[in-house]
Amino acid sequence: MYQTIGEAIEVIGVYTNQTFAPRKFLWQRQEYPIEKITFITDVRDGITRKRRYSVVSGAQSYRLLFNRNEETWVLEELWVES
Repeated sequence: MYQTIGEAIEVIGVYTNQTFAPRKFLWQRQEYPIEKITFITDVRDGITRKRRYSVVSGAQSYRLLFNRNEETWVLEELWVES
C-alpha cells in the first residue's frame, strides 16, 4: 500500500519531444535515480494543474507530484509492503 509522505523534493529530468521525463530526485539529502516511469496522469485541484508521475527507483515505487502552476515538486507517496 502507499504511505503518504508529502515532502518537497528536487527533480532533475529531460525534455524529449516537448515531454518532460524525470530522471532522478533528491529527498532527505539522498539522490534517487529513476529507472522507470510506470504512469503519468494530469490532475486538477480546483484551478491548480498538477502532473503525477509513478516511478521506480531501486526496489521502491514512488509517486511524484508536480504543481504546474507553482512549478514545485512533492514526494507524494512511497509504496510499502504490508
